[in-house]
This record gives sequence, structure tokens and C-alpha cells, in this order.
Amino acid sequence: MSYIVLARKWRPQNFDDLIGQETVVKTLKNALASGKIVHAYLFSGPRGVGKTSAARILAKSLNCLEGPASEPCGKCRHCQAITEGSSVDVFEIDGASNTGVDDVRELRESVKYAPSSGKYKIYIIDEVHMLSTQAFNALLKTLEEPPAHVIFIFATTEPKKIPPTIQSRCQHHSFRRISKERIKEQLLKIVNAEKINIEEAALEMIARAADGSIRDALTLLDQASSFSDNITAKDLQTLLGLPEVEIMSNLAETILTGDISSTLSTIKELTDRGSDLRSISKELVEHFRNLAIVKITPDAKDILDYSIDDIQRFKRQVSEVSIEELTLLLTELLRLEGEVRSAINPRYTLELGLLRTSFIKGMTSLDEILKMLGNSVEHSDISKPALTQKKESESPSYNQKEEGKPQETPDKSSAMDKEKIWHGLIRNLDSKEHLLACKLAEAKIINLTASEFIIGFNGGMSVLADSIRNNSQLIERELNNLTGNKLRLKVMSLAAEETKNNTNDLKKKILSEPLVQDAMRLFNSAIVEVRSLKDKKSE
Repeated sequence: MSYIVLARKWRPQNFDDLIGQETVVKTLKNALASGKIVHAYLFSGPRGVGKTSAARILAKSLNCLEGPASEPCGKCRHCQAITEGSSVDVFEIDGASNTGVDDVRELRESVKYAPSSGKYKIYIIDEVHMLSTQAFNALLKTLEEPPAHVIFIFATTEPKKIPPTIQSRCQHHSFRRISKERIKEQLLKIVNAEKINIEEAALEMIARAADGSIRDALTLLDQASSFSDNITAKDLQTLLGLPEVEIMSNLAETILTGDISSTLSTIKELTDRGSDLRSISKELVEHFRNLAIVKITPDAKDILDYSIDDIQRFKRQVSEVSIEELTLLLTELLRLEGEVRSAINPRYTLELGLLRTSFIKGMTSLDEILKMLGNSVEHSDISKPALTQKKESESPSYNQKEEGKPQETPDKSSAMDKEKIWHGLIRNLDSKEHLLACKLAEAKIINLTASEFIIGFNGGMSVLADSIRNNSQLIERELNNLTGNKLRLKVMSLAAEETKNNTNDLKKKILSEPLVQDAMRLFNSAIVEVRSLKDKKSE
């Protein structure tokens, strides 16, 4: 007898063999036991989780000589015929191959005739979403008023592609992805029965690579058992092109730290080993998704199919990383995974994408910007002669100039708390107008008087000045709420003299940055000109 692959040999033969689908199994068994049998079922879910197997088991339960029963006997001629695929009353149709309206018309003609020997004539249509619109329309009338002896069982991986008119006439059962632990348990049972020598670490890798599909797991196990009589984790990595766990962990570490040089070196090492770069990009997405869950969820073990030791390792890796950085990294890696999957040159695409992720490390959060602004205002002389402003005691305020009133004495307590007012202003605006708060955070405090709150934008940020001016009433209202004083918002441009004098120093500083050096080496480029963000005056 020819060899039977594990996926077929260990195909579930009764409801209790269906792992990971307890809700569906309980519903079907109760319906069969109580005689609540409907004329059309729709089984949907990911590939390889038991949809078609459940359809066959349901067909056996319905036509079993001892049934309809909640479990088929598996021994009568009807059960045996359905198991062997030779039953004249059970028709398995591939929806991908029989998509036309003519195929459905033939089916409509055949349903008129009574079953040959069983109680029901059962039609199992796999990948039903592949039927054409005309075919669905032709099937609609039969589904609405089927003969009493006919039962339809539809299976699909894409239920959204099935017309609502069809779905509304079916009892819909959703099949779930199978957890890694359940897949591993089933694999252990099978390797013991088949006497396959395999390391537990290798089984763990197969369970993870199966991505919730028991059929994929059995296919990988079959492939591994053909490769070696004693399967190790290293053999499996070679066979499947999977990177070692330590290398993937180190790669993630270099991405988290923004060390692009080490990242590219690791990619070269993985490429030289023959690792599948598409698998690497997919594993990176999964790894950073796990890191994000560990960062934001106290009970990550209830969400992730990982051991306590693995979760602790994830926690150590993200202990110094903010959730904002993780979110940006995961977003970029998801985009990169799609690019690598369809790329002509996966290596170059992966390297360029990982270079983009290295820029994220240098980004500054809003809270850090506020802290930096507070410190810079505290220690700078920005409100001194560099701005060609006179001292408060020598220059009347805006209202005084306009009305000719005597000079007012500035509110000293407000001036001393200008950083506190600034932080409160940004925070209050952020809860109401997030975009406006982000724009305002790019400004710097110049001065605070009894009647004015003066801020400035440097040349690079001068494009934001008009937006701030257009929303000055809203900002002034928040200032009034914070200080109890009616302050006028004044937007100014920062002086450029100091920046012009320091251009050469700035260029030296930029050239000394490791990230800039790596980018220049990678693209074989040079810096032509350096301009400070203070070079232009805001309009």
C-alpha cells in the first residue's frame, strides 16, 4: 500500500477528534441529538483548522445507520463509504473548479432525486466563495426552498465574499485558529504513535510555523520526518529556512536600539545561511507584536502562546522602550513585510526598510519635547538682545503702546511660572485639538508679561506660525483659563545670527553622528550643505 501522508492519515473521523473547535462541536452535537437539523450550513475560518473534516463528520452523523446521532459509529457501510469518499449520497464539490452557472444548474437538477440509500443527499461545497455571482443567484432559489432530503454544507476561508442573500439562508459556524499549545499537544500524540524521533524544540518550531493550522503542522512534520530519522531544531531551521531564535532576538535588539550597522550585518549573516528573508520579515512582525502586547498588557500570558520564560525575556527586551516607539516600529515592519513578500530583490527591500526603522529611535515624544523646551527656556538668553528686544522696564507693552497708558509692571509670579503655564497650555489643548497642540509644541517661549504671552518659531517651523495665529482666540482662551489673566498671544520669529555663526560647528556635529555615517556609507553619499532650522524668518 502506498504511503499515506500524516495530514490524511490523522484526519479527524469524529467530532471529538476536532481540536480547538469546542464551540462548533458542542453546537453541532446538541443539534444532532435534539433533531434540530437545518438544510444549509456555512463553515468559515482559516485554512487547515477542520472545516471540511467537520463537514464529512456531519455527513456521517446524518446518514449513519444508527443516526442521525451526535457521533457517527464509523463502522456501518454509510460511514465507511463517506470516509473512503465513495458514498453515492454525499457529493464533495470544489467551488474553485465549478464556478459557473451551468455547474449549479446541474446541481439543481440532481437535488430533485431522492437519496439512493442514506437518509439525506448531502452536498459539501468547498471554497464556496469562488462561485460566480450568476452561480450564487442560480443557487439561491434551491437554498430558499430545498427538498426535505437535501442538506448543503458550505466551507470557505473568505465568508465576506459570499453574498448576504446566501449567508442569511445558512446556519453560520466560525472555526478558530488553533493555539500553538494545542497543535503541539496533537503533534506529540502523533510522533509517539508514529515513532518519530524529534526534539521538543523542533516541535515547538513546527507549531509556531503552522500559524494556527493543524494541517500545515502535519505537512511540516511529514517533511521533517523525510529529511531525518532524528529531527533536531537545527535540522528544522535548515529545512524550513528559519533563523535561529538567538539571531532573531539579537536582530530585534539592534532594531530597538537603532543600531543599523549591526542590523545590516545580521541580515548578511542570515542571507549567507540561506534563510528565507520573507520568513524573517514575517517573524519580525510577530516578534514586535509580542513585544507590544507584553508592554501594554499585564496579563500577556493569557494572550500570547508563549511560556513564562519567553514572556519574561520579552519584558526585559522592552524595558527601556516606549510604547510609542514600539507602535511606530510595528507599523513600519507590517508595511515592510508586505513589501518583502512581493519584492523582486527581497534583501535590498528588507535592508532599506530596516534602515527606515532606525530613524524611529531618533524621534522625540511630545512629553520629551516639552521637557526640552522647559529646560531650554530656563537656561537660554532668547529674550535678550539677540532678539533686539528692550527690557520690560524700557519698553511699554502692546496695550500700553496702543492706548498711551503708563508702563505696567509685569506679573512676576506669572513670569516665574511660564514653563508651568506652557506645559499646561499644551496639555489642555492636546485633549481638545491634538493637531494644534502638536504644532504649538514646536514653538519656544520667548517671554511672558502681564498682558502678552510671546512665543517664537525658528525658520524650519515658520510654516506653522499662520496656523497658530488663525487659532489664537482658542489659545488665548486657554491661557485665560490657566492664568486668570487676559493675555494676548504674540507669535515672533527667532533670530538667525547665532545659527549662522555656528553652521560649521553644526555640520561637524552632524557628520559625527553614527546614524548619519551609516546612511552615507550605505548610499555612498556625502553632505553637500547644512542649514539650521533658524535660517529663515517666519512670514
